[in-house]
Amino acid sequence: MWLIALIVASAVMGLTLLTPALPLIQGDLGASSGAVQQLLTVYLVALAVGQLVYGTVSDRIGRRPILLFGALLYGLGGAVAAGADSIETLTFYRIIQGLGAAACLSMGRAIVNDCFDRIDAARNMSTVVAMMAIVPVLSLAFGGVLAQTVGWTGTMVVTSAGGFVVFALALFMVRETNLNRTNSIKFAAVISTYGTVLQNRIFFFFALTSGMQVGMFFAMNGFMPYQYQRLGYSPIEFGFWFSLTSVFYLLGNAINRFYFVSRGIERAAMIGCSLTLISVVSLYVTQAAGLTHALSLALPCSLFGFSNGIVIANTTIGAISAAGRHAGTGTGLAGAWQMAAGGISGAIIVGLGGAQDFQLAASGLIVMSLISVCSISYIYRRRANLT
Repeated sequence: MWLIALIVASAVMGLTLLTPALPLIQGDLGASSGAVQQLLTVYLVALAVGQLVYGTVSDRIGRRPILLFGALLYGLGGAVAAGADSIETLTFYRIIQGLGAAACLSMGRAIVNDCFDRIDAARNMSTVVAMMAIVPVLSLAFGGVLAQTVGWTGTMVVTSAGGFVVFALALFMVRETNLNRTNSIKFAAVISTYGTVLQNRIFFFFALTSGMQVGMFFAMNGFMPYQYQRLGYSPIEFGFWFSLTSVFYLLGNAINRFYFVSRGIERAAMIGCSLTLISVVSLYVTQAAGLTHALSLALPCSLFGFSNGIVIANTTIGAISAAGRHAGTGTGLAGAWQMAAGGISGAIIVGLGGAQDFQLAASGLIVMSLISVCSISYIYRRRANLT
């Protein structure tokens, strides 16, 4: 399980390790803040599109071949990105890297669903997302050090090495878990399966909730470095303070694993979404009040991380299990929506001026949080009526 968790977390490392270096890339390549934001957006879009394909294909050929292909592609994408000499070239290579990361992310989740029932899968998904919290903590802090010492190219070299390490570990240690593979893949059948899964309201609202919650975190990666820079903090200082978000994500995840999940994934997700709303409103208020200490950002972000740790594992497993025998497709759709939500929301927020206007960016987070609260409320009420 810890190996699968590390494989899944490698996809997030490709995003968070680069975040502290965004202002440096903007200066070195002479790009606009919007163009630099695209480095995160296209990575997330590639994660989304890749998962749509990989999830369904893995129902036919198995999880392991897809995982190996993706890890190799992830490593190669990072290697060539390190030599990019323009923002356009770097953006293209980030797409390649994101497509590889999509296989690592989606197959790790599918393997968990293959091996456990609903409650145990939620517990073990907590192990996965715990590692997804540890890796960003390390990568944000280490990414700040890399950015300030060897520049953004060193960051890309490290992500490349991570992809090749994942490939080697998966090659020798991961066995096939999809023992009930479909006989063939037909385009019409694939479209029909997607339609069947999307028409399932429980799947839809679980996926919508998880997408908004994951999307908020990824959107933060796009505009938060600029706010810390405006307050006079260096990339290393940003990496330290923002990494507390992942530390508290880990704490919330641990409490979820040992306490909340046994009381029902719907109730746990409802509590987590409510705390998320409080955290993003607090983020807006502290900056609107003119507070300039790093804690004015770090404390609301820490509460956000804590609540996210409660929500993500439960809503992800809730969506995948709701897909039933189409678990691979459900994994792909849920994962694709999570990444798309992050990419789209980040691009919209920065495109509207969120990199320059923090209140606008925080308002976007509040809207996303309200959507997640309304979505999980529907599921919670429906579950309560059934019981």
